[in-house]
Amino acid sequence: MTDLLIRAAVVAAVVVVVLLVWRRLHRPSFWLVVGFPVKALMVYSTWRAVASGCGLARRRRRLRWTLPGFPYMGG
Repeated sequence: MTDLLIRAAVVAAVVVVVLLVWRRLHRPSFWLVVGFPVKALMVYSTWRAVASGCGLARRRRRLRWTLPGFPYMGG
């Protein structure tokens, strides 16, 4: 069990070092491959709480009872 933890720690350290070197040497590709997806997931995961706190979120209705394109159907 201890060998597994040591190997996992070494692999994690190597991954962190490789990511830091990649970020330093070529920022645009790092941003496109790693930075942007991480930032997009962070925004997606926190959007509901932020939007409801600011009053931007509204619950969507399951069914829309009016037809806005037709003037005599309630739109």
